[in-house]
Amino acid sequence: MEDLKVAVSTAFANVVASGAIEAAIQDQVGKAITSAIKDQISGYNSEFGKKINEKVKTLIDINLDEIDLPSYRQLIGDVIKQRVGAVMSTEFTEKLDKDICELLQPVPAEITLENLLGEFVASKRDAYNVYELSGNDFTLIIERSERADSYVDIYIDEEPSKQKYSCDIHLRIKGEGEVWAIKLNGDDLKNKIFVGPLYNFEKRLFQMYTTKTRLIIAAGATEDDFDTTFPYHD
Repeated sequence: MEDLKVAVSTAFANVVASGAIEAAIQDQVGKAITSAIKDQISGYNSEFGKKINEKVKTLIDINLDEIDLPSYRQLIGDVIKQRVGAVMSTEFTEKLDKDICELLQPVPAEITLENLLGEFVASKRDAYNVYELSGNDFTLIIERSERADSYVDIYIDEEPSKQKYSCDIHLRIKGEGEVWAIKLNGDDLKNKIFVGPLYNFEKRLFQMYTTKTRLIIAAGATEDDFDTTFPYHD
C-alpha cells in the first residue's frame, strides 16, 4: 500500500511538473471565455448584438417607401418606349415622309371628267382581273343637286350597272369644280385620321382632294356622254 501511494504521488508530481494541468486549465478557461464573449456579442438577441443592430440601423436608416423605385412594369414600359421611339424617329418617319411626298406630288390645277375616266381605265390595265374587264362596261353615275348650294355627285365602279351607294368611288364636286369630298369603298376621307396605302387611281383622287384640283364637267353632261367601256386587253 505504501508503494502505491508513492507511485501515485510520483506520477502526479510528474504531471504537475510537465505543465499538463496548467495547459488543461488554460484550455478550459479559454473555451469558457470564448463562449462567454460569443454569448455577449453574437446573435441578434444578445445585448451586444442588439446594440450593434441598432447602430447599423441608424447608419443606414433609409425609408424605402420614400424612394421612387421603378416597378418591373415601368422598367419594361420604358424599354419598349425607348425602342419604339428609336424606330419611330428613323425608319417610320423616313417612310412616312416618303409616303407623304408621293401622295402630295404635283397635280394639275384642273382636269376634265373625260381625262379622269381615262386614268381610271388605264389604272385597270395591270389589275388582277384585267381579262375579265376587257370589253365590259363600268358604272358611271352623274347626279346634280337642285339645292341652292348646288353640287354634282359622281359615282364610279369597275363593275357594270352598280347602284350608286354601292360604288367603290364617290366624288362630290362643289362650286367651280372643287373636289369637295371623296369616298373610297364607303370610307369618307374627311373622317379618316390615316389614309393608305393608296395606289394608282385612288392615290390620284386623294391628290386631287388635298390640292383642290378642279374637276371640269360640261354643263348638262350625263353619263351617256362618256365612254364607259374597258378596252380589250392586248
